[in-house]
Amino acid sequence: MLWYNPIHMNEEIKFPVVAHHRVIVNAEAKDLDAMNRLFAAFELTEPISEARASSSGKYASLALSVRFHDADEMVRFDEQLKSVPGLKMVL
Repeated sequence: MLWYNPIHMNEEIKFPVVAHHRVIVNAEAKDLDAMNRLFAAFELTEPISEARASSSGKYASLALSVRFHDADEMVRFDEQLKSVPGLKMVL
């Protein structure tokens, strides 16, 4: 299945594809075990890992990589991602 990249509409995404995400959360809300349970239905290509904390220590950065097999799976992942407690930003 082909799906168009929403940022570059002329670019097609060929599945399966691995997408890398950097998730910024409130440091006190960071719970790697809960995130692993939340994303258990998806094929994580490596464990969710803590990347960096902000200089003030208020925010934590988490890295995760997911293999998607179709566009619907990407949409489901996006919906799950929005439910992460303390989520501030996804890069």
